[in-house]
Amino acid sequence: MPTEPEADLVRHLVRRGLLPGGTPVEVRLLSGGVSADVFLVTGSGRRLVAKRALDRLRVRQEWHASPARVLREADALALARAIRPDNVPELLDVDEERLVITMRAVPATATNWKADLLAGTAEAEVGRRLGLALADWHSTSASDPGSLEAFADATNFFELRISPFFLRVAEVHADLRPAIERVVARLTGRSSCLVHGDFSPKNVLVEGPGFWVVDWETAHRGDPTFDLAFLVSHLVCKAVHRPALATSYRACADAFVGAYLDHSVLDIATAELIAEIGCLVLARVDGTSPVDYLDADGQAAARALARRVLLEPPDDLGALWSAVGTGRLGRGPA
Repeated sequence: MPTEPEADLVRHLVRRGLLPGGTPVEVRLLSGGVSADVFLVTGSGRRLVAKRALDRLRVRQEWHASPARVLREADALALARAIRPDNVPELLDVDEERLVITMRAVPATATNWKADLLAGTAEAEVGRRLGLALADWHSTSASDPGSLEAFADATNFFELRISPFFLRVAEVHADLRPAIERVVARLTGRSSCLVHGDFSPKNVLVEGPGFWVVDWETAHRGDPTFDLAFLVSHLVCKAVHRPALATSYRACADAFVGAYLDHSVLDIATAELIAEIGCLVLARVDGTSPVDYLDADGQAAARALARRVLLEPPDDLGALWSAVGTGRLGRGPA
């Protein structure tokens, strides 16, 4: 027997012409997200995903953001799919009144890359493909300023990233405030391309050589370095969590960054990328939304690493990765 919210969703989909009336369907609440209710609806030969953003996000600390951001996600899905149609779910419907968007679900056999990585399956080829896709999204949108007009308002990015990640960490680590504020100034002062804003393994679904990037609600016109730093910071956290797999996680990161730099028309400064990674690793421990897999020892190790990155910036990404597991930052190539 479906719950009332599930039954209401089915009625909504029928009214919008996305499901036939009077036929049985299965509704399942998808797990893993803190910012939205996401339902998988299957039946009548259809697989749909319906999403409704939350006003208060599901974290321990108080964290609010406008649920109207789901409309921004709809715009981002449309633009990103126009650039890379094979790597973005198809948007089927946007209900601006109820703030619900509906997409065609990816194949049931697709796996979540975060789950794969934590289970020990870390394929550098996935990182390489993501780097190529991100370079396309950044480069193509940067070359068409008109396509970015819908993403000029960065309120969502401030509410979902700057405030709970960077500003929160600056409160916890007052001695790092100057370094963090320099990063924030760059992130809020640049607006060169479409930035996903949540480019993390949990938002990548993989099936063989194919993949889909989901959850575009934090998309905005901004600094391309952020998406690179966001993904690499997640891989660093996983390397801290599972040191035995650090080499594999690094290979994913190297393939990702390398493919992006080879394919993108935008310039990325290594020092700025490293500073953002340091801030983001620290945010995944002491920010409003910490990662869910680091125990106390892992949190302490990630915190120590991130502080060293910000206080004694390494010369390159190789030196940063050499510090994972050792806590020591070297200089020059690793």
